Amino acid sequence: TTTPGADMTTVKLLLNSTISTEGARFMCTDVKDFYLNTEMDRYEYMWIPVHLLDDEVIAAYDIAGMIVNGRVLVEIQKGMYGLPQAGRLAYDKLVKQLAPHGYHPCARTPGLWKHITRPVIFCLVVDDFGIKYVGKQHVDHLLQALQSEYKITNDWKGELYCGISIKWDYTNGTVDLSMPGYIDRALHKFRHEKPYRPEHAPHLYLIYI
Repeated sequence: TTTPGADMTTVKLLLNSTISTEGARFMCTDVKDFYLNTEMDRYEYMWIPVHLLDDEVIAAYDIAGMIVNGRVLVEIQKGMYGLPQAGRLAYDKLVKQLAPHGYHPCARTPGLWKHITRPVIFCLVVDDFGIKYVGKQHVDHLLQALQSEYKITNDWKGELYCGISIKWDYTNGTVDLSMPGYIDRALHKFRHEKPYRPEHAPHLYLIYI
């Protein structure tokens, strides 16, 4: 049920490659409901307590005669949230969808895809595409391949990917990454109290090793 996904190193290398390639640009695309409605070769089943169902649902599907010990057995025919294999099913479907258009996962780098001839390469993390391209006509080719099967939303500025804020300066050849508020949220989450004296990095212990 595992699904290949790009790690942080791969994402950073792609961003560095984009800013280092003349004429390259970066954009982000998100696939809506990526895990849902994927056809399943083998159906799954689960019990749903009736008290979780509205009266309208019970009446619409004539469920009253199917109730056993306060539960009703349902058959799952398509991918849905909560299924361990939902991610894998959606990924395999994407591979089949993009292959005829020339897009394939890289053999040795999980989550990295490229076209066999076009200057298009992208990272995939769940349903988020971070796309490097040279020439808008080439990225349009990828977007059309996706739109033939999925509903997508596009961020042409490529300023937010996987929670990372990205500031592009193509003219001067620089790209800055940041995660505003991340440290404050982490301190609150883990209830870490601020030390009474500063602890700067690199630490002196590391400097003198």
